[in-house]
Amino acid sequence: MNEKMKIKTIAAIVIIAIVIPPLMFGGWLLKVLEVLIALGAAYEGSKVVTGKADYFAAALCFAFEMAMMIVSGEKFGAVIAIWLVVLFVNELAKGKVATDAVAYPFMITVLIGIALRCVDKIYALDVHGGLVMLYVCLACFMCDTGAYFFGVSLGKHKMIPEVSPNKTWEGSIGGYVTGLVVSLVYGLLVLKQLPSMLIIAGSIVLPLVAQVGDLSFSSIKRRFEIKDFSNLIPGHGGILDRIDSLVFCLMVFNSLMILFGVIA
Repeated sequence: MNEKMKIKTIAAIVIIAIVIPPLMFGGWLLKVLEVLIALGAAYEGSKVVTGKADYFAAALCFAFEMAMMIVSGEKFGAVIAIWLVVLFVNELAKGKVATDAVAYPFMITVLIGIALRCVDKIYALDVHGGLVMLYVCLACFMCDTGAYFFGVSLGKHKMIPEVSPNKTWEGSIGGYVTGLVVSLVYGLLVLKQLPSMLIIAGSIVLPLVAQVGDLSFSSIKRRFEIKDFSNLIPGHGGILDRIDSLVFCLMVFNSLMILFGVIA
């Protein structure tokens, strides 16, 4: 194992050790983890356009992520509207409005805010929140893992080289099947309190959504010619590099829970 892979492996083990207790037990540990994720995402989202750390902008991003997470449903739209106005005012104070400087921090902040709300919705269920969260993570990350191994062993046909030059159709299909099968088996065996049709629908849809999330964030990095959103996690890049797929999966699974009457 070379030095780069060793660092990446150690970092992955540390990340797993940090996130497992909050995800399994919820409560204040989960809130601390959510705040840490929001802080990292705010820092990365605030500098994605310029490539430079802007701590005032990061503080604004973080504040609105927290606001979007905690406000009641009827106030959520107002928070988003105010955030958009603040971003425009911040740019106007510089003498002009740079569209990218408004659009990308706004988009990333809203995505993180919504995803954190979706996490809280999961832990508000009568079912053990950690077990449901594990289901979403399996559909998401097993797809990513499967795509890597199938891509390395069988990949020949490039998928969208302009966005992600290393991804192949073989890897994509293999990853999708891996995420579908693993999450479906787990969900049907463990989450018996949830409607079986919700589990089936989630297992079919979430691995596909995970790939959409990954490619969407990859396109942002391509747009600004960056390899990673930051170097906060040695060998892995930034917070957004690790949760890009999960953000999309959380939002879609929340929609599926509404559709199947699990939550209002």
